[in-house]
Amino acid sequence: MLKTLPINRELTTADIDRLCVFGERFDRLMTLEVRPLTGGLPAGIVVPTYLACREAQGEPSSTLAARKLLAVVQPGSNVIVATGAGVSPKLPFGETDGPPGAVALARSLALGFGANVTLIAQEEHMPAVDACVRVIEDLAQSRGSISTAIFPKGGAEGLVAAANIFDRQRPTAVIFVERDGPNEAGHYHGVRGDRRPPETVADVYRLADEAKRRKILTIGVGDGGNEIGFGKIRDAVAALLPRGGRSQPDETGVVTVTETDVLVSASVSNWGAYAISGSLAITLGDENLAHSGDREHAFIVACIAAGALDGATARPALAVDGIDWRGHSGVAELMRSIAISANSKSEITNAVAASAEPDLPILSVLGAAQANGGYHL
Repeated sequence: MLKTLPINRELTTADIDRLCVFGERFDRLMTLEVRPLTGGLPAGIVVPTYLACREAQGEPSSTLAARKLLAVVQPGSNVIVATGAGVSPKLPFGETDGPPGAVALARSLALGFGANVTLIAQEEHMPAVDACVRVIEDLAQSRGSISTAIFPKGGAEGLVAAANIFDRQRPTAVIFVERDGPNEAGHYHGVRGDRRPPETVADVYRLADEAKRRKILTIGVGDGGNEIGFGKIRDAVAALLPRGGRSQPDETGVVTVTETDVLVSASVSNWGAYAISGSLAITLGDENLAHSGDREHAFIVACIAAGALDGATARPALAVDGIDWRGHSGVAELMRSIAISANSKSEITNAVAASAEPDLPILSVLGAAQANGGYHL
């Protein structure tokens, strides 16, 4: 039977305050700096970059993204989620950061709102996206849907494609997860400062430009400053990067000029998308919308099988940005736990409460310790 959830779109001040409490938790998790020092992203910039984003937006990024989506996405709404990073020769079929986050968020939107989500990527990145979509096991429970579409390369082709997509779908929101945006000179770069050959990158950022022109909500999720969305805090990010974010060989800059209405800056872009899914799970009162550790493992395996590589090492390792899959599954499970704990009607929450019986040995020990002023190992 298709699932229909009543959606409360009228958030009180108390509702927003509550969402922000949990949003703080999601945001802290998504900004844990876990990457190896050889992973390419300069050490020590994750939290400062997030704080620049936070100063510009005034509330937890995951909460803001969820609130904005709640305001515009209806059952049957069309939503675009674009992703894909990495080019030949090192990453000919893209990397493992991007497709998992995009597909997890698409799942949350389809299940939570009954939205029709189109995942967009350039041709080389689509196998990993398709592979992740095939992992989703519960989409049939929703009135929503997930489909995919390839965005063409070429400047003129990109302009036409963006306009056609908006004319045909009339989306209510456009989201970018780990998708490169151009700098002021129109060039694309990796976070290390290396310039992408123009013929290898599709101008997916045209979707952001078209959305802005049509006053449609845009959300950017990234981790290095070169992804669509970071134009919102361009100067602040450039100041944090080595050499002021200057690129090679032209020194025109790593940070994109393409901005979005909402920017989610994370340690790993996938984690930013999972934080939004977690916030949606709380906003819509359905913990099932949160990502899970098992699904995360399956996504990474699917990406590698489809030809994507770990972006930090350019190897077919079960890793994302140099972090072993176990770390990513752990983060996903912690975010899911936050969503569960926020739902007072959760069966798991009730089970935990029911198990708090005084005759359990560990509780007896803790009770005695509390009576004696604490317990120290």
